Amino acid sequence: MTPGTLVLLGFPPSGRLHDELRAFGYGLLVPDPRDSPESGPRYVAGAALQIGAADPRTPLVLVAHGAAGPALPALGGAQRAAHRLVGGYVFVDAELPVPAGDWPDAPCGYLATSPGDPRLDAARLRAWRTAEAGELAPALRRLIDDL
Repeated sequence: MTPGTLVLLGFPPSGRLHDELRAFGYGLLVPDPRDSPESGPRYVAGAALQIGAADPRTPLVLVAHGAAGPALPALGGAQRAAHRLVGGYVFVDAELPVPAGDWPDAPCGYLATSPGDPRLDAARLRAWRTAEAGELAPALRRLIDDL
């Protein structure tokens, strides 16, 4: 798929990954809510406000790292409520959300950067696209292209 904007959650605000993704031609948005992902609804609300303020191009691809993973369904719901199309969800070494309701409402992928990640098997059981890689940006690009 061709995303309008990649929304990176749980990643540092800037760095090599951001530069490499921009070099691939992706528009990036890196919300940095005051609350941690573990705060649940407050984290989602803070990220949703920052996404709305940025007026990103759609479709969005929501990309979560680590503890931000479980927030993706609620954040996707917030984007739908704001009439923004979510084209996909990608989890990078991330905790997985509990399956519920009508989510996922778009294709999902899981990228593991270390061998033996048990969450990779869980993603495969959900019939998500999966990948393992050492080089994060190129692997993320391939996975997003495959959504």
